[in-house]
Amino acid sequence: MKFYRKHGANIIMSENLVRLAGFVSFGDEGSKKAKAAAFFPFIFVKSEKYITPVFINHEKIHFRQQLETLFLGIFILNVIEDIYSMLFLKLQGQDRYLYRASEQEAYRNQLNLKYLEKRKIFSLFKFIKDKRKLQFIEGRLPEVIVGERWY
Repeated sequence: MKFYRKHGANIIMSENLVRLAGFVSFGDEGSKKAKAAAFFPFIFVKSEKYITPVFINHEKIHFRQQLETLFLGIFILNVIEDIYSMLFLKLQGQDRYLYRASEQEAYRNQLNLKYLEKRKIFSLFKFIKDKRKLQFIEGRLPEVIVGERWY
């Protein structure tokens, strides 16, 4: 386990903690695919290659969401959206993860390194209705292609 202070964030590199966070979110598949996890005030990363401005900005967007929803709210929202996307939309794994409003906001704004300076309070909630199909760009994590609206 290593500790870094980069890009205005407290970063802990620990593959085991990231795998645990992924497992808690999505079981065995999540433990294998997780690259990072944000739990205010720390960002946990699987390896040093994920300590980039874009990746850290993505996780800092999650920090703001956690603070605005008093931590428990973001967890409840994710569970509700996961149940909805699983039962009604029949989404699996990665699509279910990318359907979450918290991930929609983070992925769609991660390239804008000034986003948090201009972001309005509770912006997360506009992404509950404005869902876009997101797809990872292979070999260029955490970048995504932003597609058309979900259903």
